Amino acid sequence: MSDYTSKLQHLTAEQIEALYAAYIGGEKIAVLLERYAIDIAPSSLIKAFAPVPCAEHQCPYCNVPLFERRRSRSAHSFNDNMAYCTQCQHRYFYPGRSQWHRECTCAPCLTARELAKQQRALEKRKRIQDHWCLGKRPPVPLDRLSITHRLQLLALLEVRMDAQRDCIQAAETATDDARVSPSAHMDTEILLALHVAHVLLVDPDSPLAAFSDDAMPKAWQNKVRWVANVSLEGTQRAGVGGLYRALHAGLSSGAQAQWRDEVGELIRQVCIEEVCAYVANRCAEHGLPFEARKKAAQVTAQLLEVHPVRHIWSLANTAVRGALSYVARAQVSKRQASNSIPGSMLSLSDRAVREQWQFNSSSYDGSGPRSGLSQALFDVLLQQVDHGLQRRVADYLAELPLAGAGGGGAWFCSMCGSGLVHVEHAMAQTVVNCKDCLARTRVAT
Repeated sequence: MSDYTSKLQHLTAEQIEALYAAYIGGEKIAVLLERYAIDIAPSSLIKAFAPVPCAEHQCPYCNVPLFERRRSRSAHSFNDNMAYCTQCQHRYFYPGRSQWHRECTCAPCLTARELAKQQRALEKRKRIQDHWCLGKRPPVPLDRLSITHRLQLLALLEVRMDAQRDCIQAAETATDDARVSPSAHMDTEILLALHVAHVLLVDPDSPLAAFSDDAMPKAWQNKVRWVANVSLEGTQRAGVGGLYRALHAGLSSGAQAQWRDEVGELIRQVCIEEVCAYVANRCAEHGLPFEARKKAAQVTAQLLEVHPVRHIWSLANTAVRGALSYVARAQVSKRQASNSIPGSMLSLSDRAVREQWQFNSSSYDGSGPRSGLSQALFDVLLQQVDHGLQRRVADYLAELPLAGAGGGGAWFCSMCGSGLVHVEHAMAQTVVNCKDCLARTRVAT
């Protein structure tokens, strides 16, 4: 019995009910205290009434009826939506009585919720293991990978390889400044391409937060870890360390004739992305929104026919400064000024060619780390000392071995590099039919 409840112990049960009815009815508390000889502060009278049992609710742990405090005159009484157990302090909150969702914090409830959470986690992990099981996809032989996929995979291993877990780290857990490709946009495209080709598989042992709660859990691309699904010999999936060494050794021998088209296209893509990422970074440094990415990519593809990447960076840097001046001079919005950058780069390029500008290296050129894809392409495969920055794209393409035919006139498959091909010569083209991967390639003649 609490100190408050003892103030009413001289009253009978009938008198207590009559007192409570008068209290709820609005009679003055001071009058009631004098009438029933109660020595208590007026504001504490409601606390003196003993709680009443709730016949419809029992404590799930003690199997005894729950109790509910009597309602006060206040329409917003804090405890009006609660019943409780007098033994274990379990609380039951009536639904609908309050707009706030509340949960009991008694020890048994905390334990029960933790056990339920663990059970849900076990069930979710089982669904993940069933849906993303690594055994569903046999490994892809390394010699069947296209040159593009080999370079992309080497870039991923270079930047995110986790030899201890034998996997590729999730994008959001990367702690250093190393980048897979020049931009996050291209990173996403690389992951998607390798995943669609089954070269990368979702690691089912990734953290639970990396998956949705669906019956068939979706994998959040930037949160999950990845497993390289590639074999070196036989049907055994290779570890990331051995795979990295095999890829590096194979690509270090230089470009082959059957890779010419793919390597040439990848050179263009990387150079375009290097410029677009540079423009985006410079705009971000000055608070300019960069929404004209598609136009910038088109302009960059045109500029790469005349300038190397480093010169286009210089043009872009001048165009960004011009956009800032445009904002201050003409009082236009930053978005409008930023959208003018691609056109400015094109105009500056025309002047540079006409006036034969001498480009100097800018202090901003080396501000960002080189991407793993750039290193794999220009340093490992093409072995260019300028890292793909100081020469025109056409110059790199001119040094690639001719596609279709190798030494002595031998033909190769452009997809897998196999020499087991059947060649059909037509008037305007040659058709190469691969007996290994069954690819059909047409080469203009």
